[in-house]
Amino acid sequence: MFRQAKLVKVNDSNLLEETISLGMRLLLKLLDALLAFLLHYVLRYRHDVISDNLRKSFSYASQEELNKDIKENYLFLAKIVRQTLVVPGKRLLQRSMHLSSFPSFDHWLKEGKSVIITFGHIGNWEWTGSYLGLAYPDQVCALYKEIKSSGVNSLMHRRRLSHVNYLVEIKQMGDLLRLMKKKPLLVLMISDQNPGSAQGIIWASFLDRNTAFVNGPETLALRYKLPVVYVNSLPRLDSGYDLTCQELYNGVEAVEPGVIMQRYANSLQKNIVAKRSHWLWSHRRWKRTNQS
Repeated sequence: MFRQAKLVKVNDSNLLEETISLGMRLLLKLLDALLAFLLHYVLRYRHDVISDNLRKSFSYASQEELNKDIKENYLFLAKIVRQTLVVPGKRLLQRSMHLSSFPSFDHWLKEGKSVIITFGHIGNWEWTGSYLGLAYPDQVCALYKEIKSSGVNSLMHRRRLSHVNYLVEIKQMGDLLRLMKKKPLLVLMISDQNPGSAQGIIWASFLDRNTAFVNGPETLALRYKLPVVYVNSLPRLDSGYDLTCQELYNGVEAVEPGVIMQRYANSLQKNIVAKRSHWLWSHRRWKRTNQS
């Protein structure tokens, strides 16, 4: 009798927890829909950029198909805005992110070798970095580009340090090298930005276009014989993300210039094609051409 009553109580508690969780997910989806509507139809936030980037990257049979992808991309932007405003705690990250086993990380770190981890503005790149910092405490360094607004830059700096122990501005690479001499690190590099300078560009085939990429990951890998890994991110129905890793370079292979970044471009493209609404199409990604 006692056992049965206890079992019923536990089931009732679980049911209540599930109901609350479902209600919260529905509320968050409603908030995302409202914010997406504001961005899409009221503010028209970078609508022409999103439309042009999608149209030139995929073949659409009709305007309706293109409009569907545009609408889904605004829902993605709304979700990212909402999630970025939240400083994720340990429980939220563990519930929302899942990293498939990749033993090479532990193997390389035990050997005293740092690893370059590349990914793009896909899924939730901020949470991806935070989760890796949580999974490998005191062994993650994120490279970042300083934001023009000092207030926003300070806010993002504090936010990123919530789970990642080391941040290095991309213009201060000497700080990164000094850190790597002290301990092996997982070096996080988001590498799908349009290069800000004509120096050090690597051109690669990406979404059927010759595309300029920053050369940082490849240059660092070849100079210091560091492995390079791409982190693939796909969204889940519960608003979380599944992460899988792919080795792009083992640190010792003899490769021609541009090969590593072309492998990165190939991996990023596959990631985008798998869920193309979840990339940051609002970036002016193809501003630079071969002549500029």
